[in-house]
Amino acid sequence: MQSLYKIFLPVWFLILFLSALAAEGVSGDVGEDSSEIVAVHGQHLKGRIQLFDSEGIAFETDFGKGEIKIEYQDIEQISSQRLYLLYYGEDQVVQGRIMGIEKGLLIIGTDQGHTVSIQMASIHTGLSVHKYKTSWLTRQRTRFRHWNASMDMGVRYERTAIDKNKLEFGLMLARRKYPTRFVFDFKYAYEFQKQSGGEELTTKDELTTFLMCEYDIRGPWFLFARPAYEYDIPRSIEGRLYPSAGFGYQVYNKKNYLLHFPIGFGYVDENFIDISKNSYPAGYIGFDGFYTFSNGIKLSGNLYYMPSLEKRDEEWLFRFDFDVKLPIVDPVALIFRITEVNDNNPTPDVGTNKFTTLLALSLDF
Repeated sequence: MQSLYKIFLPVWFLILFLSALAAEGVSGDVGEDSSEIVAVHGQHLKGRIQLFDSEGIAFETDFGKGEIKIEYQDIEQISSQRLYLLYYGEDQVVQGRIMGIEKGLLIIGTDQGHTVSIQMASIHTGLSVHKYKTSWLTRQRTRFRHWNASMDMGVRYERTAIDKNKLEFGLMLARRKYPTRFVFDFKYAYEFQKQSGGEELTTKDELTTFLMCEYDIRGPWFLFARPAYEYDIPRSIEGRLYPSAGFGYQVYNKKNYLLHFPIGFGYVDENFIDISKNSYPAGYIGFDGFYTFSNGIKLSGNLYYMPSLEKRDEEWLFRFDFDVKLPIVDPVALIFRITEVNDNNPTPDVGTNKFTTLLALSLDF
């Protein structure tokens, strides 16, 4: 484990360094002097359009710092001198200058002298050609616009009479494209203590992973399947498989905010170290959601409860995660996570409850 730790730390710093280089060109518009004009409630704003989506634009004014979000319904007039790339509909793309806005349509003037009218609600993303060409990270995000990914890493080393080494790693991949949504989540944590006599004691060795698959069926309703697996050696959980499936309701399903309530049935098959095996059919109820503020701060959380259908008071699973992600420099962010675990662990010394916190760096793509 010590050799793994010594390798992991420099690799982590190398990733941060390369990410900073990749993000250098993200703003990308420094070399352009032209500005766009946007009329909002009779007021003409001069600046640059940074991003288009299905709800509005991110706009940076010439007289201030930072971006403001302007919804399409508030825009009376819009035009640009710069070329833009807009991705809309079923992976369609058009390049041209912004000509105006009319009756829910964004008018684009192409290089061939034609105009294209785009339903604003169908826009996935849009950005200037200059920004696209000058930033490798922006190009990858545009190409994989239906995907999101984040990688969390945390290490800790404490040298005293009892040396402590801790490693935490997390990976999340998500794909959202109507009518489907997939989320893969993987978390691993390892910690050991080295006594003064050289003896090593493992105090944390745990893994949790799941795949959430959703399919929209009608309006806000969807079907879901969620296979999941975990182990936690210090808590005597050698392995636990707990798939579930059912249907759910979408309260919100937007680019920057989401709230889903799934409900269904599942099955729990668990193996405890030196104790016994156990399995039972269970119900499933939960929620999953996130909200991203205009300044990039993101709040996210998920909860699920799987009580046994036969012995609800004796057999159950409960999990709750809540994350706060604070952007530092794109794509690096600081993440703070709270996790609450409660289950039917038969080991008296372990108990049924575990509460943990995590502070780590995250790479978002």
